[in-house]
Amino acid sequence: MSSQSIKNRGRVRVPSSTIEVLSRHLEHVALTDPTSDLPTLAEVLDAVPDPRHRRGRRYRLGPLLALSLLAVLSGATSLAKITRFIAGYDPDLRTQLGLPATPLATSTLGRLLARLDGDAFDAATCAYLSAITPGHPPETTTQTITAASTTLLGLAVDGKTLRGSRTGDSVTHLLAAVRHDTQTVLAQRQVEAKSNEIPAFTPLLSGLDLSAMVITADALHTQAEHARQLVAAGGHFLFIVKANQPTLHRRLKALPWRETVLNDRTDERGHGRREIRRMKICTTRPGLPFPHAAQAIQVKRRRTDLKTGKTTIVTIYAITSLPPGRVTHAQLAALIRGHWSVEALHHIRDVTYREDACKVRTGAAPRILAGLRNLAIGLTRLIGWTNITAATDHYRSHPADGLQLIGLTT
Repeated sequence: MSSQSIKNRGRVRVPSSTIEVLSRHLEHVALTDPTSDLPTLAEVLDAVPDPRHRRGRRYRLGPLLALSLLAVLSGATSLAKITRFIAGYDPDLRTQLGLPATPLATSTLGRLLARLDGDAFDAATCAYLSAITPGHPPETTTQTITAASTTLLGLAVDGKTLRGSRTGDSVTHLLAAVRHDTQTVLAQRQVEAKSNEIPAFTPLLSGLDLSAMVITADALHTQAEHARQLVAAGGHFLFIVKANQPTLHRRLKALPWRETVLNDRTDERGHGRREIRRMKICTTRPGLPFPHAAQAIQVKRRRTDLKTGKTTIVTIYAITSLPPGRVTHAQLAALIRGHWSVEALHHIRDVTYREDACKVRTGAAPRILAGLRNLAIGLTRLIGWTNITAATDHYRSHPADGLQLIGLTT
């Protein structure tokens, strides 16, 4: 489902200021400013194909999935907790949403999620996040790159295995594209195993407008064909290079780094460590065995544990299609660091939402729950929350704010 098709389906009250929404939620004041033509999330989810027979549908799909999202948003980490959360809503509200007043059985919800079309669910939810995400990030964000009157956005591609979904030799593995600045998932696909991420790379990005994007990816996706397809689509790439590309890695290491000037240096403290990053850039020599590679990059990362005093030094090599002068050195360094946003998203899903501990394994259910976690994180980020744990505590304590957030109340 495209962002435009979403916009044509109805209306939802979306606040004009993310800071205003956050402050109103914290003050428990109702939102009153209709400023968007977007549908409610329940309407978007109602468009996902319903696998149930018409005669057996006692629960409307869209509102049920929307309330499941609110349960996840409030910290529910299992199907049983989701159904208990939904049962806690006022029976009149459930009736208003087209749901029966009787409690929902955990097994019923599990069977429904297992039978859903995962591709359709991801398409609908990712298009919704894309539609409500500002086209251009705030001016203060370090992952925003403006040059030649064009703003470039960082988009990180990475995969994650849902460890709790393992059954024998089968496990759910998801590949996602995540905006650096907002941590919103714009596309997601399921692949059979980590080795199958490579053929899933192009289909993952095929529905996105890449003309103002810089795609960042780890060494697994440093593939010549990926580079050609991204550039043909009007985008740019920034790929890490490791030993899985031995010839390219050897050529990069052989560049005259000792004679190259230092282009950027950062010194940061946090999480009990100090990290110094030194970046050098070399315009690639003719014959570098990678298509559209315009610059080579070396990053030396010196990390010191402030408690033990232990220091580790790691050297990273990367290549990019961005030509010299297209972005500043600091912006290029920010793009490299910005790829961490997808790792941070996966960390939140594991730590806050206990994704790897979730033992849901049947059908599409693991993927659907992962998609709900993506939605919960994306929505809270977009309205200004910087601490997802604090956000889950807030919406657990103030469910009316959650209903308001996804447009189920006016």
